[in-house]
Amino acid sequence: MSAAASRGLLTMATRQLLSRWDETRQSWRDKKAADFEALYLSEVRDTVSSALRTLEELDHLLEKVHADCE
Repeated sequence: MSAAASRGLLTMATRQLLSRWDETRQSWRDKKAADFEALYLSEVRDTVSSALRTLEELDHLLEKVHADCE
């Protein structure tokens, strides 16, 4: 699987997770829900963002290596 394909899958999975969380938040509105979001989902957002940047850099590097080998 290419780095670009991995980025796409990760982006899609993250959007789906956050969409489901938005649905859940419609009925789960207490402090525990806010704590869960702050503790876990904010970290997921940050980690995924960092991973996407890294995958993009890796994709550019792989393209350069491929071009250099031709």
